[in-house]
This record gives sequence, structure tokens and C-alpha cells, in this order.
Amino acid sequence: MHRLFGGLNCRRGEVIDAILADDQRLPLADSNGMMTGPGAISVAASQAARECYEVCSSLHDEHAIKARIDAICSRRGVKSPVAATIRGYIARAADHAWWRRALRKELMRRFEHTSIQLGLTYVRADPYVSRETCLAQAAQNEANQKALAAVTATNENGDVYSLAELAELGMGNKTLRRGELMLRIRGFEEVADKMRHVGMFWTITCPSKYHSVGGTNAKYTEFGSPTPRAAQAYLVKVWSAIRSALHRRGIQPYGFRIAEPHTDGCPHWHMLLFVAPEHQAEMECVINAYAMREDGDEPGAIKNRVKLVRIEAGKGTAAGYIIKYVCKSIDGAGVGDHKAFEDGHTYVIVPDMFDKKEFTASQRVTYWAQVHGIRQFQQIGGVPVGVWREFRRLSEESVRNAPEPIREAYQAAQKVESENPAIAQRADFARFIWAMGGPTVGRQAAIQLAKRVEEVEGRYEQVEAHRPVGVYLAAQPHAVYESTRYRWTIDRAGVALAVPRTGVNNCSRPAWVNKNPIEKPIGKNINFASSFYVGRSFDREGAPCARIDTEAIYLHHKKRQPGGPSAHLAHLQRKYKKE
Repeated sequence: MHRLFGGLNCRRGEVIDAILADDQRLPLADSNGMMTGPGAISVAASQAARECYEVCSSLHDEHAIKARIDAICSRRGVKSPVAATIRGYIARAADHAWWRRALRKELMRRFEHTSIQLGLTYVRADPYVSRETCLAQAAQNEANQKALAAVTATNENGDVYSLAELAELGMGNKTLRRGELMLRIRGFEEVADKMRHVGMFWTITCPSKYHSVGGTNAKYTEFGSPTPRAAQAYLVKVWSAIRSALHRRGIQPYGFRIAEPHTDGCPHWHMLLFVAPEHQAEMECVINAYAMREDGDEPGAIKNRVKLVRIEAGKGTAAGYIIKYVCKSIDGAGVGDHKAFEDGHTYVIVPDMFDKKEFTASQRVTYWAQVHGIRQFQQIGGVPVGVWREFRRLSEESVRNAPEPIREAYQAAQKVESENPAIAQRADFARFIWAMGGPTVGRQAAIQLAKRVEEVEGRYEQVEAHRPVGVYLAAQPHAVYESTRYRWTIDRAGVALAVPRTGVNNCSRPAWVNKNPIEKPIGKNINFASSFYVGRSFDREGAPCARIDTEAIYLHHKKRQPGGPSAHLAHLQRKYKKE
């Protein structure tokens, strides 16, 4: 790569030089030129977890330990653990599985960013994401699916499902996800038609310095070669300023936005927004002003930075403008040719075959969002979707004697399938919006989500969770209409050793654990040896096998006292001690 790019483009040569000089993070490829695989990531995760463990065994001050672990994380390019208690912080830092997830995420994003810098992710090479990333993310998704299929869940009624089957019943199912998005978009449109609001379809993109353009854009390099996540953060910041300006003027738009990548990985937004006609002109001025505020005078900014299509009655529906972008970003259903507009030209992105696997353009877009952690779809304004989904968990019996708004919202959220057209009913998001108080009520809706505070023993620490339990009328906060929920018992198949269902080790704790509390929040002094007890061992698929014998590990890794025996010699002395 250095010979290929060094003489042709000095900027690309500098990227290769930086890779060669980086000896702190995982290499992007192995000695055979293949992308670094799960085995190397697992080894690096074990090394990082052991290093954090040794830090905890040698230091006894919270701030010193946090500073050292933060430095270890920074050196490896990952974010420091986020936890509510010191127990959770250390448990994450000393956990091989936590490090494996963090290192894999860092490697994938750095690999893809390097591909963008070198021009290998672009319309003329690999659009949206590189082929190596496609193969790696597809393999990861398959592994995740197998892991879900290997775990069964049993509820109190004796119903048994695999986690893969349960996931297919939710928004992880692409068909259901696409259907619900279009249902909600159509609901917004029906409400807007009734209120005689106008529809606008906006496209906002980033300044040229966020675009690699196949590694040929000098502004991109001069600006520090921003990642797709940095470009997404810029768009979020722009919209935050727009939203605040509209709020100050009393303008309340509602609709949806979709984040979609250019072929070089830089995101842009499509937004379908509805607003009262008297606010249309002012809203257009606000959006144009804030979208053009940064580098608005650069060549091509006026033409490409912001585009607006006013949706006119009788010339197509609002849902028709956005449906192709929804489908392109999920599964490509009904789209036909997947087209991309780059450099003033329209290209058709065709499926590719790599390693006997076919990757469609929509799959590439999905992998792009997964690798970079970018939220593709987001509702703007309107009513809380959490309440809409909670109504689908309610039974007819639970709302039989409820006030009219509750019963109306319940009927709107129900879908009844039947061959008899008099009985069949589709879910109606527009009807639900009216029951909640209209499209601009926001969090002041007539119906609210009821939550219960529970103490949950998580993998790393005990946390306080706010669990939805039903809905209530805002005017009657003490009358909660509870939803139907099940308690599931998880059974993992194919693990080496059984794990207690309670998650508690049956062995007694070492004396040094019992002497020190481990629930103190971060900010309190504590003996950190007590936090070693929370570790587990996991197989390569991430399934827990057995609790770690933390006392043995602590004794194995603790510092040898001057003149004392080595860990191995001490082990032999204990094993063959004199009677």
C-alpha cells in the first residue's frame, strides 16, 4: 500500500506512514494482509483486561486507578468504562468480554476510516463501506444470530422461545421496522391534511471538508480527515440550533428524518416536515440560514448544501417522497435500482459478490450505520412512540372501564387480521395522535407512560432501572392501566459449565472481599481488591461459562514482596506443604 500510494499522492502516503508508526493499537491487518480477525481481538482483550487487573492489585487509591485505566483505554483508542459505582467501573475494565467488544468496535471504525482516507470507500471502488467491512460485519451479524438462537427463554406460562424468535417479533425484524415507520409517516400525513398543514422535504448535507471524495479532497485532509461520526455530530449540532431557533419563534414542525451515507461514508439527512402554512416562509429562512452558517460561501454550497422540495397537494403524497429512502436504508424492498448522486452524476449501485456472498446496496447502508453507530431514523416532534408501543401490550380487559382518551388510543394502536372486512382493522397512527392531543403536544401529551423503579442486578453492577408498566391519563396520574408483561427465565444451551440462575457464586467469598463494601459510588475511597470478585469467564461467543476464582487470580497477579517466592514457587509450596 505504501508503494502504491506513496508516489501517487502524498496525502495517502502520510496515512500509510501513520498506520506503520501506530504501535499502540491493534494492527488493521495481519502479516498476510488480511483484516485483523476475532482471534487477535480476543488476545488483545485478554492482555488489556489483565493489565487493568494488575493496576487494581497494585494501587489502592480510586483516583490513581481511574487515571491509570483511563490511560490504558486511551492508548488502545477506546472510551473509558461508564459506570455508576466503582464496582461497575472496575468490573468492566477487568472483563475480557467488555474489552473484546470495545476493541472490535474501535478496530472496525478505524479500519473503515482508513479506507475512506485512502479512497477505497467510494462510488468507483466500494460504495458506503469497504468490502472487508462488509465481510466482517456480515460474519458478526451471523454470529450474533447463532448466539441468540442458542439461548432459550421460558415465561411463567411455560412458553418457550429462542431469543432469535423473540427478536423477530420486534423492530429487529426489517419488515416490521419498515412497516411501522411507514405507518407512522402516513399517520403524520393524514393529520397534516386534516389541519391543512404544508409538507416540506429537506435534504441537508455537510460542508465539503467532511467529504473525502475518494481521497482526493485537500480540504478533507486539512480539516483533519473527520470520520462519519464527526460529520453526523455536525448535522446534529446544526439541527439543534435550528430547533432552538424555531422554538423561540413558536414554530413546531413534526415529521421524520433519515440519515443516509454518501458513497464516501459521509452522512447527509433527508427530512420530511409538516408545519402550519403561516410559518412556512419563516421556517425556510431559519433552516437555510443555519445550514449555510459554516463555510456557506465555498464553491457549490448554495447548490448542494440545502435542498427543499415543497410538497404540493395533488402532485404526490408526502409518504411517497420518503418511502424510497426508508426502503433503501433497510432492505431495499420495492426500490428497484439503488441510485446515488455523486459529483453531479447519478450512479446505480449494483450488488457485489465477495467470498461467495452477495452484498446489496441496502446491506451496505445497514452495515455503514452499524459500524459507525449512526441512528438512521428519528421522529421529529409528534407524540411519544413509547406510549404507542405500550398500548400494544395492553389487553382489552384492562382498558374496558378507562376514560375515553385511553380507550380511543387503545383502539387506534390495535391491528386485527381477518378475512372478514367488517372485522379486519389496521393500526391507525393518525387516530392515535388525536387521542394523545394532537401532533404538537410533545411530552405534554394527554396520555403518559407509567414506569416503575426497580433495582436490577446487571452483569457488572446493580442499577436502578425505570421499567414501563402501563399508561395513565395525565389528568388522573394515580390510575395506571397496566400492560401485559412476562417474566422470562434464560437458559443458555451449549455452554461448558452451567451458570446459577441467580447469577450468584455458590462458593463462599474470600475474607478480603467480605471486609470491604463494593457498592460505594465513584468518588468514595475504597479498597479495590474487593471489586475483583465480580469477574466472570466467557467463551469466544460471549456466553458465560463459570464464575472466576478471583482469589486465585489475585494471588497469581499480585506483586511479589521483596525477597519473597515467585507465584509459581508459592503455589508449589502450598500444594506440597510440610505436614
